[in-house]
Amino acid sequence: EFHFRFRLFVYVNKHFLPQKVKMVTYKQDMPPEGGFNPYEWAARKPKRLFGGYTQFALFAGFTSIAWIFYFRWRNTKKLNELEMRESRVAIEPFLLAERDRAILKHYRKNRDEENELMKNVEGWKTGTLWGEPVYYNPRNRYVKPALEELLAHMSYREQEDFKYDKRKRF
Repeated sequence: EFHFRFRLFVYVNKHFLPQKVKMVTYKQDMPPEGGFNPYEWAARKPKRLFGGYTQFALFAGFTSIAWIFYFRWRNTKKLNELEMRESRVAIEPFLLAERDRAILKHYRKNRDEENELMKNVEGWKTGTLWGEPVYYNPRNRYVKPALEELLAHMSYREQEDFKYDKRKRF
């Protein structure tokens, strides 16, 4: 039994009781010889690139140059606008003539369509309503017809395209 107790004692001492361990020695960090460099903790003002007079002179110079370029650009723009206005005035008679020509072609197309549509009706005269003129026109002057009359022989979709087209046809 002694032998068993001795073995138990050794086993417990070896595994469960704290053992003496060789301690590791650490070297503590210390400041360098002579100490650290001084630390600047105050706010530092940035160094100015230019003084006040230099800044004002640069501002005045850049502003003067900008005005020169602006006036040059404005004069060029005015000349271009003048040229464009003169061109529009010059081609306006041609545009009006083309518009009138297109209207007359469309009137002719409407008359041909009316003739084709009413060819079997006796006593029908083109441009009248059962023989009576649509407009009272004793001096035989041109009367601008209503838009509905101008678009009478077009489909609904063609009428909408014609009315809401961005280009001015007439």
